[in-house]
Amino acid sequence: MKHEPVLAKLNELRKDAQGEGGVEEKALYHMFCFISYEVGPFADFVEVDKAPAEKKDTAAGPRAGEYLGVLTELRDEVDDDPEDMEFIALDYAASFISQVSGDFQAYLDEAGE
Repeated sequence: MKHEPVLAKLNELRKDAQGEGGVEEKALYHMFCFISYEVGPFADFVEVDKAPAEKKDTAAGPRAGEYLGVLTELRDEVDDDPEDMEFIALDYAASFISQVSGDFQAYLDEAGE
């Protein structure tokens, strides 16, 4: 699978949540921004099943855990059809971020979250 359709679906989910407020909107926004920033490792993760490596020496904090939990919940809501692009996109996003949660936390720290 190519990473572009996955990224496009994540962007669509982010746009759909705009204006809702709350933790789900923030989680989708920051997930999309972080993955866009880390598009090279994300592409390798999606296309060649290469596990990402953390680059920063940061421990995952409560905000990263909260946002990852939201993504996992959203994925679990649509897990009845593993062929659905929404499930695929959220599954890749949650899996990728869980493997680089320290880097995600560093991004959130820089973003003021």
